Amino acid sequence: MTKKITIIGVGNGAFAAAADLTLRGYEITLYADEKHKRHIEELLKTKTITLTGATKSGEATLHKVTTDLEEAIKDTDLIMPVLPSYALKGFAEEIASYLKKGDKIVLTPGSTGGALIVAKALHEKGKLDGIKIAEINTLPYACRKTSATSVHIILECKKLYFAAFPAKYNQEMFDCVKPCYPAVELVKDVLESSLNNGNPVSHPAPVVLNAGKIEYFEEEHYHYREGITPSVARVIGKIDKERQAICEKFGYMPIDVRDRLNKMGYAPKRETLYESYRDSETFGGIKGPNDLNSRYLTEDTPCSLVALSSMGDLVGVKTPVMDSVITLASALKDENYWESGNTIEALGFSGMNLEEIKDFLQNGYKK
Repeated sequence: MTKKITIIGVGNGAFAAAADLTLRGYEITLYADEKHKRHIEELLKTKTITLTGATKSGEATLHKVTTDLEEAIKDTDLIMPVLPSYALKGFAEEIASYLKKGDKIVLTPGSTGGALIVAKALHEKGKLDGIKIAEINTLPYACRKTSATSVHIILECKKLYFAAFPAKYNQEMFDCVKPCYPAVELVKDVLESSLNNGNPVSHPAPVVLNAGKIEYFEEEHYHYREGITPSVARVIGKIDKERQAICEKFGYMPIDVRDRLNKMGYAPKRETLYESYRDSETFGGIKGPNDLNSRYLTEDTPCSLVALSSMGDLVGVKTPVMDSVITLASALKDENYWESGNTIEALGFSGMNLEEIKDFLQNGYKK
């Protein structure tokens, strides 16, 4: 039975998970790397996060708040990193020396390929044996920190996609996490959960297409309410069609973006994608991004959109709209995301054909 959970992270999602799970009776330890200690200075003193919003509200007093990783995970049932995609490889390399056989890691979220990136890093360190890894496709909440010790949950997701790596541990890991997050739904493997991460569909293209407005008006931009007009929504729809084609090539049931947004609780299902975004109460009030350093662009493009394009190349799916967004995002940030982003090599698929990938996802690295 999962009772003790170590949450790793200092962002919106980490605070929301720590507070929500504490108020639901779990013993929560929150860990932050020493270089991020400034984000938890107050929390180190009080150990209490004030939670408001869509879930149970209240004062959540955590079991422990620490910058000592060994202490944080030495007596825990579940290690739950709530980290951006670009931090996952570093997390795995940092935690490797402290892991012991039997430890369970659940990435919340795994985003696009998170479990595979963590597994590859641990494998290369010789520390993967006996470690079970799983991922949820996205954050369980739409949320924002409101102060150094408070967080507001705008929405708790009604459906989340979950899988383990390797998938032979799907049921065991699912049984560990289902009581924490009843909305999780088991899918075939972590590639299917990764392909249903909505961020690369909804985030980079509108930022690219609204770059001038974002830079000019700075703090006066609403990504969904203002940035997704009918024409921008058409671009998002074409990106989603490319993603669905990749899903089909790998043998997964494609889920249309409108259906996924509706099932997760983010937006009503309307006749057009634009209308779904427009009529979303959750999306309407989300302000930002305020500049082009936003993770909507700098995380979701190299860490997710590049991965999708790379998977498309592997299975023969052309992704011209994704590719154009990646190229323009690279130009906007003066960085070559094609080189720095996560490709199939970063996911551990290098040199594999489709059948070998399916076996790898089911059974993991060969000893």
